[in-house]
Amino acid sequence: MNRYIPVVMLVVFGQAIIAYLLVDQVVLRRLYGLPIEEIRETQADILIGDEPEAIYRGLGEFLLTPSDAADTQGLRHLRATISLGVSPTKAKEQLQSQNPRLRDAIIRILTAKAVEKLDDPEDREFIKDEIRFTLNRLLKQGEILEVYFTDFIVQ
Repeated sequence: MNRYIPVVMLVVFGQAIIAYLLVDQVVLRRLYGLPIEEIRETQADILIGDEPEAIYRGLGEFLLTPSDAADTQGLRHLRATISLGVSPTKAKEQLQSQNPRLRDAIIRILTAKAVEKLDDPEDREFIKDEIRFTLNRLLKQGEILEVYFTDFIVQ
């Protein structure tokens, strides 16, 4: 019976070490978050990218009727040309293959807007964000970083 005591002690000691590491590395990190040094390193990695933003200009022109276009002033139209800032560059091929889906999503967003929302420059920034978030959900790789209106006319 006495010859098993060192083996039992070794097993208990090993379990204590595993429990300590589990609590220290998993439980405490979930409760208190990452140490500040690791957060700063992660932020630096995000800020310093290896590949610059690529511009994709293939979405073409959109000629649309806003949601409240038939008002007392007559029929209103929106003409817009949209370009996307995308990263990494290889995501451009995915954008080209999904061009009809992307255009459809943009058309749904723009036609749902009232003319007064389209006329206001501040609201246009919100529209750009809405387009960016919607299109990013459609992508499997890469990310749309920016939406550019290269032409935007409401008549």
